[in-house]
Amino acid sequence: MYKYNQIADSIKDRIYKGDLKPGEKLPSIQSYARASGYNSDTVVKAYRLLEEEHLIYAAPKSGFYVVKSMGRLSKAGDEIDLITVRPPDSINPYKDFYHCMEKSISIYQNKLMEYAPPQGMEELREVLVKHLMNFHIFIRQQDIFITNGAQQALYILAAMPFPGGGTKVIVEQPTYAVMLQALSCNKIPVIGIRRGKEGIDLKELEALFKTGDIKFFYTMPRFQNPTGFSYHEKQKREIIRLANRYEVYIVEDDYLADLELEEKVDSLYAMGGKERVIYIRSFSKTLLPGLRLGMTIIPEPLKKEFIHYKQSMDINTPVLTQGALEIYLKSRMYRSHVLRTKKFYKNKMEALREVCGLFFSSDVKYHIPSTGIYAFIEMEKGLAEKVVSSLAECNVRVNSIKDCYLDGFTVSEGIRLCICNCEDGDLAKAVKLMRDEISKYTL
Repeated sequence: MYKYNQIADSIKDRIYKGDLKPGEKLPSIQSYARASGYNSDTVVKAYRLLEEEHLIYAAPKSGFYVVKSMGRLSKAGDEIDLITVRPPDSINPYKDFYHCMEKSISIYQNKLMEYAPPQGMEELREVLVKHLMNFHIFIRQQDIFITNGAQQALYILAAMPFPGGGTKVIVEQPTYAVMLQALSCNKIPVIGIRRGKEGIDLKELEALFKTGDIKFFYTMPRFQNPTGFSYHEKQKREIIRLANRYEVYIVEDDYLADLELEEKVDSLYAMGGKERVIYIRSFSKTLLPGLRLGMTIIPEPLKKEFIHYKQSMDINTPVLTQGALEIYLKSRMYRSHVLRTKKFYKNKMEALREVCGLFFSSDVKYHIPSTGIYAFIEMEKGLAEKVVSSLAECNVRVNSIKDCYLDGFTVSEGIRLCICNCEDGDLAKAVKLMRDEISKYTL
């Protein structure tokens, strides 16, 4: 890492922690250089980087100041948003990716007027082959399919037929609400299997696999949406073993792989599930929400049907964004962005864990993962919706997880907290209000 990046990261940490308040003046370039031992040119570069990320601004003949509303959306009143999946501007690489878009136009100008291969640009798939090696995933470019976001891949898999003629899909309960919508739209029979903090009942999963009428099992092994739960290694290995034994496909939605803090924690695919695992990855949550680019690794027996169904939905994924992502992944910009993003979410979860420990009694069960974007507060049956409504009257936006369940599936209820778009002080306010509302209904 360059020295100016180190300075910028140090100042960012102080801003995130609240040591540097909105509107507070930063040391002058010369005084910072003297105090830190860096030369003034290095400090200038660091300040410019922070300006580009909209964390500080320069006032003529006065100096540099922390922006007055860092990383916040324009909100009505003092609304606290624990729903919106939108990382703050301070970690979104708009400027860098805009540069990559310009490069993409320059390099691929002729291809912009043509249809790209329906499987995705070869150049991007080749870069992804190298990129995935960092996650212990070793594949060929012909195994990768580029889609308009992970959601398109999920919809295609729900709609297309699978070898063996299986008709039913197994989903964790709770699970990603959009996947339930995709299955419902395609009139696919769905079976739920309860997932808690310790995972799923593997005997129940085996009994379902034994029926022989399973199309696939959809799972989010790490940082699950909506709970933030992750499987431990022993369970993942057993899921792979059962899938191989009963010839059941697994759809692995690894949407937050980039945020993993432990290098030794692998995906199901990397652990040996190449024959039975359909691996899906999104770049929307950790890069830019509106990018709408995803990738899928498809086993050989499914490739023909997958591409057939994709072409029925769109001719191709846009060349411009594919080319920009290829350029971004090849540069050092992506690595720097991921390191910055990991630190941001890790700090956010630590802040949330601290305030939950401070305000909640031992009766309140909650799960705060080490990183990710979702945390989960468990509640008694019938309580979550009441708390959501009460918090809305206090300008705190949260969601219950009722839409993440199949109709009639009886499990505990809860509230999902999305920490993307909420400052640390607001997290504390929201948790305190939540405690007060829970107390009203449980005393």
